[in-house]
Amino acid sequence: MYDAKLAVETISSNGKVTVTYAWGTLGDNHPGEAAGVGRIVGTTLKLERLPNGADVSLVMRPDRTLAGTVRLAGQTYTGAFLKQ
Repeated sequence: MYDAKLAVETISSNGKVTVTYAWGTLGDNHPGEAAGVGRIVGTTLKLERLPNGADVSLVMRPDRTLAGTVRLAGQTYTGAFLKQ
């Protein structure tokens, strides 16, 4: 199981977003957090590569949960983000 949190801080009219992304232990990667930027296109939020090397994309599902995909060090991790 992989724990992560996403806080969307700003969303501009052109779809650009700023976020804070926090992660737990994942492979050899220790817990941490980073400011990030990305873009929303349709129902997908794609972040630019994070400082830890992770590529993160999130898709809004019809039930309003986010399906997340994290690619890091040749591995792909998927799961759901639940609103808190």
